[in-house]
Amino acid sequence: MKLNLGCGYAYLPGWVNLDSDPACRPDVLAQAWDLPFGAACAEQARALQLAEHLGFFKTKYFLSECWRVLAPGGRLLLETPDIEKTFRTFLGGDRGAREAALGWVYGSETDGMGHRYCFPGELLAELLAGAGFSAAQEEAFDYQPGRPALRFSAVKKEGEGGALNAALRRRLLDAGLPCFASEVHSAGQEAMIAAILAAHGSPEKVLEQALCSARIAFEYFTLAGENESKESPFAAACERLAGWGLQARMAAVLLAEAGPGRDFGGAYDAALAFGRAALAAASAGAPLPAGPDPEGGAPPVFSRLAAEEWFSRANVLRSRGNLPSGG
Repeated sequence: MKLNLGCGYAYLPGWVNLDSDPACRPDVLAQAWDLPFGAACAEQARALQLAEHLGFFKTKYFLSECWRVLAPGGRLLLETPDIEKTFRTFLGGDRGAREAALGWVYGSETDGMGHRYCFPGELLAELLAGAGFSAAQEEAFDYQPGRPALRFSAVKKEGEGGALNAALRRRLLDAGLPCFASEVHSAGQEAMIAAILAAHGSPEKVLEQALCSARIAFEYFTLAGENESKESPFAAACERLAGWGLQARMAAVLLAEAGPGRDFGGAYDAALAFGRAALAAASAGAPLPAGPDPEGGAPPVFSRLAAEEWFSRANVLRSRGNLPSGG
């Protein structure tokens, strides 16, 4: 099988043409970052002028999904605007060239045609390698006059890193956990995924990541233990913490501790200490610690940036009487 991903109106006979826009009548109506295909089912995939429409975080899932559905040795062809050459054109061009360059950077204002993120070649090559593809062959060409582009040809290589990355992200997609609507939450999840992949084989280190998201940690442990005869105690601890609402309870401690005279940093440290006590209790099968009742709308990811953003917004609402005043 050959996949033409984000096909638009460039329909290719003999390929499975996939797009998220029903108007172009694709063979498969789906998102390129959430592919409805089985593992290792395709020998080729192409995505021409697609990644810039997805954004940074969805592109990471798109690449992991490409790795998952391609057979070993399968080839991925990507094309995307050459953002660096376009910037040089903008800086050195006349008014017409500058207008054309801006249109190539940002895309069209037609629905679905705007560009969310333009990738320098070095970054896209790095993301391909991180997703489990061989060193990408890069080629510069003109997509249209005044629209410089890059073409990458990469090959799926077998290995535990690419397999774990693809399997974990597939789990998160199936569980509805990616937070694409929030850049801060997505960034927190990406930092957590990177830490989990780096700590693979050390469950105690992965368990620490439950402070950021008990649900994501649970998905990792159930994935890692799916061939075991009995449930992992780490999975059981994360499932208990997720059902208890660990992140919401940590946010409640953050708000309660940030009274008069207390800065965010001190309150954040108190919330982390509460979370670590909960981790220890859940791991030991002991009662979970008492704390303030969770507030509504707490962040699903308790990274420092996500916690700080939520804290700032919660304080505004609290000052208007829309949240309890805390401790």
